[in-house]
Amino acid sequence: MQHALPFICNTVLSFALLSGTAMADWVLNNQQSALYFVSIKKDHIAETHTFKTLSGGITKAGQGSLNIDLASVSTNIDLRDQRMREQLFDTKKFAMASVSVDLSKTGVKPGIQTVNVTLDLHGVKKEIPATVAITEVGNIVQVTSVAPIVLNAADFDLAAGLTALREIAGLTSISNAVPVTFFLSFVKQAEANVPPNPA
Repeated sequence: MQHALPFICNTVLSFALLSGTAMADWVLNNQQSALYFVSIKKDHIAETHTFKTLSGGITKAGQGSLNIDLASVSTNIDLRDQRMREQLFDTKKFAMASVSVDLSKTGVKPGIQTVNVTLDLHGVKKEIPATVAITEVGNIVQVTSVAPIVLNAADFDLAAGLTALREIAGLTSISNAVPVTFFLSFVKQAEANVPPNPA
C-alpha cells in the first residue's frame, strides 16, 4: 500500500488540475507554449532546459493557472533528465509545480503589467513578481515574460538537490539562481481545436 500511495496522490492531483482547467475560458495549448529555465555551472557555463508538458487556463474573471509536469523536464541529456527527476525535483513525491495568478483587478487585457504570481514548487509556496506581456489575437491570448524571473533554488528547498547533482556530476558549482522565461498560448475553449491538456 505504501508503494501505491504516491501513484494515488499523483492521480488525484492530476484529476484536480484537469477539472480546474476544464472550467477555464481559455485553455493552454501545450504545442504552442514553452517554458525555459537556465542552470549555471562552474560559475559561468549556462545551459537552457525546458519542460515538455504544460497545462493550464484563464477564466474571464482573470484567474490564471499553469501546471508544470516536472517529470517532463528536458535537458537534451537523458541521464541528466533522470538525475533531475530523482535528485532535484523528487517527482515521485512532488509530481507537479503550479503557478496561479489573480488578474481580476486589471483584467485579461493586452499590454505589459507586473503581477504577483504564486509558485507552488517542491512543497513550498512563494509569491513572486513577474512582468508579463499579454496579447490577444482572435481567439488566442498569449502571455509572455518580458524579463526573466530569477528563482532562488534555496527558497524552494532545492539547494540540497543541487548539491547532490553537483557531487554526482563532479562539478565545482551549480548556482542557486535560476532564470526562467516563458511563452504561453491560451485558446478560447469554445473554439479550441486542441484537447484541454494536450500532451
